[in-house]
Amino acid sequence: MYKKLENLTILYIDFDDEVRAKYQTYFQHYSKEVYVSFIHTAYEMYRDKKPDIIVLELSIPDSIEFVKKIRLMDEQVCLMALTVDSSVELLREVVELSFSSYVLKPVSNIGLKNELFKVLKRISSISKINLPYFCEWDIKSKTLLHKDDIVFLTQRESKLFELLIQKRGGFCSDREILFHIWGEEFNKSVTTSSIRTLVKNLRKKLPEGLIENQYAVGYRITIQD
Repeated sequence: MYKKLENLTILYIDFDDEVRAKYQTYFQHYSKEVYVSFIHTAYEMYRDKKPDIIVLELSIPDSIEFVKKIRLMDEQVCLMALTVDSSVELLREVVELSFSSYVLKPVSNIGLKNELFKVLKRISSISKINLPYFCEWDIKSKTLLHKDDIVFLTQRESKLFELLIQKRGGFCSDREILFHIWGEEFNKSVTTSSIRTLVKNLRKKLPEGLIENQYAVGYRITIQD
């Protein structure tokens, strides 16, 4: 279990320099990598690093709005509240946004380690998603398997497939795909034709029917229960 914990990456968001440095040291001792951010740069850091766990001080202004934005894109990433706020209103938000852990400061090194183990168990339980046509998506490694064989995807194909997985069977619009795949690289030369080409190339590597599309709505993958 400890070695698995050491492979995890964490995005840690706090506003107090002294407190942040203290807990950052704890996290660095138990995890592979700790990315530290302020709330106004946290979403860009999340998109760039794709951490396994997001640890957040929920008394920061706009912290709940940040988490809601994350949840619109990613229902799987584990959230951990490490906060001084114990209000009933906040607890409701924690439950509704599916936080994996809620810890009140101050917490000891050992106490934090135990909470990380709890989060690790949740990550392990959702590490793979079964798909139709004998396919399987490994969330951690971002690897697609078909009948136990790896399907090799380009970087953009992998990002598109991951986005479709995150939608959990819901349709993904062209606008969402453009933003997610090209992001800051987006320019006038990137059009819906770019999406069509990307989807066409991805479909060639997949069983027929795995990716569905509906005119003027978007694309989706049906997720098995």
